[in-house]
Amino acid sequence: MKLRTTVLVGSASIAALSLAVDSAMAADSSTTVQEVVVPGIRQSLEKAIQIKRVSENSVDAISATDIGKLPDKNIADALQRLPGVAIQGAAGGEGGFDEADRVSIRGTSPSLTNVTIDGHDVSTGDWFILDQYSVVGRSVSFTLLPAEIVQNVLVYKTQDASILEGGVSGAVDIQTRKPLDLAKMFTFEASAEAAYNTNAGQHGSQWQPQFNALAGWKNADDTFGVIVQGFYEKRSVVRYGQETLGWQNIAAGMPLATANPSTIGLAYPTLIGSSLFEQQRTRAGGTGAIEWKSSDDRAELNLSGFYSHLNADNYNDNYMFWGSHEFANNLPTSYTVQNGAITSANFPLNGPGESGPQDGMIVDNITRPNESAESYYVNLDGKFKVNDRLTITAQVGYTHGVGDTPEQPSFEVDGLTSVNYAPSGNGFAVTPGNINPQSPAGLSDDWSWNARFTSVDKEFYAKADGVWDVSNGAFKDVTFGVRIADHTRQVDGWDRGCTLGANNACYGSPTMPFSATNPTPYPAGYSASALGIPGLLIPIGGNPSTIGQIIDAIPGGIRGPISAIVQPTNYLWDASFKVQETDIAGYIMAHVGGEGWRGNFGLRIANTNENDYVNAPDATSPSSPLITTSAYGPYYVNHIQHNYISILPSANFTFDLRQNLLLRVSAAETMSRPDYSSLGGSVSLNDLLQVGSGGNANLKPVRAAVFDTSLEYYYGPQSLVAVSLFYDDLSSYVGFANYTQTYFNMFLGHDTPYTISAPINISGQLGGVEVQWQQPIAWGFGVQANGTYVDGQDQDGNPLIGTSKWTGNVVGYYENHGLSLRLAYTYRSHFYVGLDRSTAESQANFGTLDASAAYQITPNVALTIDAMNITNSLLKYYGANTTEVRAVYDNGTQVFMGVKIKF
Repeated sequence: MKLRTTVLVGSASIAALSLAVDSAMAADSSTTVQEVVVPGIRQSLEKAIQIKRVSENSVDAISATDIGKLPDKNIADALQRLPGVAIQGAAGGEGGFDEADRVSIRGTSPSLTNVTIDGHDVSTGDWFILDQYSVVGRSVSFTLLPAEIVQNVLVYKTQDASILEGGVSGAVDIQTRKPLDLAKMFTFEASAEAAYNTNAGQHGSQWQPQFNALAGWKNADDTFGVIVQGFYEKRSVVRYGQETLGWQNIAAGMPLATANPSTIGLAYPTLIGSSLFEQQRTRAGGTGAIEWKSSDDRAELNLSGFYSHLNADNYNDNYMFWGSHEFANNLPTSYTVQNGAITSANFPLNGPGESGPQDGMIVDNITRPNESAESYYVNLDGKFKVNDRLTITAQVGYTHGVGDTPEQPSFEVDGLTSVNYAPSGNGFAVTPGNINPQSPAGLSDDWSWNARFTSVDKEFYAKADGVWDVSNGAFKDVTFGVRIADHTRQVDGWDRGCTLGANNACYGSPTMPFSATNPTPYPAGYSASALGIPGLLIPIGGNPSTIGQIIDAIPGGIRGPISAIVQPTNYLWDASFKVQETDIAGYIMAHVGGEGWRGNFGLRIANTNENDYVNAPDATSPSSPLITTSAYGPYYVNHIQHNYISILPSANFTFDLRQNLLLRVSAAETMSRPDYSSLGGSVSLNDLLQVGSGGNANLKPVRAAVFDTSLEYYYGPQSLVAVSLFYDDLSSYVGFANYTQTYFNMFLGHDTPYTISAPINISGQLGGVEVQWQQPIAWGFGVQANGTYVDGQDQDGNPLIGTSKWTGNVVGYYENHGLSLRLAYTYRSHFYVGLDRSTAESQANFGTLDASAAYQITPNVALTIDAMNITNSLLKYYGANTTEVRAVYDNGTQVFMGVKIKF
């Protein structure tokens, strides 16, 4: 549901909000007609300022022209320029890639930011396999949302009763283009660009095509219109990295603990890998709308739709030091300790008293052909003016999202070797003793596997709203409404392993020849100069098609047709789940105002009926039949049901302290439902490390009392200085705790105990300050700057997921004589990502420099060039502290060049 303001009647559609902005601009004596029609960057900044100014709530906005002028290829990239908004390049612990994926507001996690399109939910999918079943949140993947589909994006920093619940510190509403909002009877816009990635260029990948086109028509009397838009965008992605896939603690009975009991409790790296990730990513789809309104403006209908498909074939090669195996079975000849972690160690081929040589190295070749994500919706909006005082609006629609890994034919080999590791630059240098890391000699087959995962997200929704014009003293109107939504998220997985997997021995001697994968040399860029790690191992790359052929040739092969994998015996029940929710909400809100002040206050009540279908490992099910068809052990489906009511009052007031100086005060109760993977109770297991992450179907929703006050000074049409103070009292939050559970270990071939991390309810708090400044200077130059400070922790003093103490932007622009230039620097300090393989993970401080340039050859044709991550900043991650290095990634610099036309 959408924002109401004193200058609006009905929902805050982009058409109505534009009318409000135009009225405010016309009423402002400092605004002239000449300034209203300023093109490009300055026009978009002026419109965004006016949207913020006329709103009753605390709102920041981006206009379509603004997005078009930024070097931003999806909406999240553009949103990061706003104060208090932060982005990250991944949904979970897989590490960031070259494109923004998630958005968070004021130090909260992306799952606590509600994202809507034209006021309704949008189902989403994730292309990365771990995000399809392990970290299944409620956040929207912006990799499916190109920036070109947008008219405006509104970021609400405060809540009112009409806004859809789900955002704790704020919400994002993406406003799409509508036919009757077009300025001309016929409109055509298109762009053709080529994209280049500096890392991919080293692998021979050429420029990739980017196409966008929009066509719109409306009749002469503005009562009927049609708009159609399509996009096709391709990228070559190459990510160099070193990954430490977790840290564990020395335990009693381990060789080092026996030799030196004082080492018990010290952390050690479980796997240190040199990884090469390669991907061809293609995003294609489109939007469309048909709009009608009566000639007397009493009735309106708008039918809209959206479809986006992201094909994301990818291949990952990883050469790893097997730390958990060495520390569990071998005694190091020397080691060093820093900040409670073993930061270096030297292992012999065969330690004193050990039974034989140890497998100190592992090589993984993982292929995921046709991995993908998609999202679509169909939505119908209606409006009917019953009389001069009552207006009714309605909305009904369906949205569907899918994340799909149809197959993952992969294999792993290991090697008997002595091995050393030690800190080196941004990570660790690993030195195997008696094998050559650039050769397959000395490596033998370990095991092979294949997997299929599908995550389906869908929702049917309907709502009706009314606006009753009161016009009685301070009371302007009363808005009210009701909404119902039926939402389902279902995850299903199938896994099949060979040699040591669930199907026992799929093949025997001779083992699969690793050399048959034809190791390919990697470019010089995969070296110390790229990642800052002298002595970095070079992964032994495999040709993806050759890997598939080898796996197909295994007797009783694990690839073959999908139907051979999707069998009851291969059903991975511990990673599968279903969550079904029926949400019913109603609200009532009054708009009030007088001389020098305006505001709203209201109450929203949301009822959630939650049904969790959790696969439980138990041979004696209390109520459900036991299922014994899976090779991963018996289980039953436990249906857990909860029903809870959320009462959400809110109030927002704005005071004109003097001309152009506004004071806003707001307070609200907010809520967000827990992540689907947390409720579903699925368990993601790592067989090598014997750790995993699980869920908790009894989690309560996240609840917060949110307070905000801001002072805003509008001293020019494109000029603003503002400061905001905010505080969130999180009476119910989600943290993590560990427990032990026994599961079938595919690698070892029998049941073993695993350390499982699961979410629990705790409390927390966060607060901070935002400052922003926007100012045109002279001769076409101008500057934007903002900064946000947030301090937050849970009840035990642990960091909250997604909380960076500092985020900020500095943007300089020039626009004159047909030339537009923009240089933007964005910074985000370190923040807690969450758990990855049951180990804490944080992302280190990160800053990027982006630029864009456009030259208007004619009024209808412009040349453009955009560059993202110009300085090729590295993404770095760490564990409990910076000593426990987790990963460093190099995604390269992205460049886009092309032409845009508009008629």
